[in-house]
Amino acid sequence: MNHPRILRERQADTREVIDRLVPAPDDGSIGLLAQTQTVASYPTTAQAFYACQPQAVDGPEIEGASALFVPSSSRVVYAFNIGSAVPPVGTRVILHACGGRWVFRYDG
Repeated sequence: MNHPRILRERQADTREVIDRLVPAPDDGSIGLLAQTQTVASYPTTAQAFYACQPQAVDGPEIEGASALFVPSSSRVVYAFNIGSAVPPVGTRVILHACGGRWVFRYDG
């Protein structure tokens, strides 16, 4: 039989683990570097969902060095543009997780 004190300590430990897993609203959102692409037909209006391919940044980590952007996977994510302009195909954007969706802002 477990002692009540031990059970309370285990419950407190479990609460701490759960609190660390769920980010607080003040922590911000998850970000993802991506590049817009055409899957079927590219949007012609600014505020629409755009197909995007996640990108990774490569290159030497030296001040002043150029970066190389490479696809990090072959998957496609769809992100909503909250900006006022249509990004050209191949535009790199920073996606932010917002309410279970990816969003970015492109104003031209």
